[in-house]
Amino acid sequence: MRTPRHLLSLVALSIALLGCETPGVGDPCNPEQVPSGGFNPTESYLETSSVQCRTRVCMVFEFSGDPSRSLQDCMTNPLPTDPPGCAGLPTDSQINERVYCTCRCKPPEGSNTIGCECPEGFTCQEDLLALGGEGIKGGYCVRSTTVTP
Repeated sequence: MRTPRHLLSLVALSIALLGCETPGVGDPCNPEQVPSGGFNPTESYLETSSVQCRTRVCMVFEFSGDPSRSLQDCMTNPLPTDPPGCAGLPTDSQINERVYCTCRCKPPEGSNTIGCECPEGFTCQEDLLALGGEGIKGGYCVRSTTVTP
């Protein structure tokens, strides 16, 4: 009689895990490669295999500039390479709103990969990445406050 109880427990655990949102979406990350001149605010960038993220994907979503140096960093610890008066540097909150760990919530049509569930405060932007390999194309979780309807 022990086997049915163990089987029932395993089934219940499996069902519970399927309904869980992906941990780590929204965690901060620092992209390892920043384009010369910084990121383009009309584009989104995905860095896959990011060891900083539990999801292994670091995203820069419609961000302008270089997220590796914030206004607060410049004000508290100025460097000779900083712009005069720290002008034009993004704030920590601007960086946190646009640069974070994400996951693929909508695999491309015909894929047998299961997508993640976006946590509260995030929405699945289904058309985020149309180019690239099958392993990265698809929709990704994006902060709801940054998505334009």
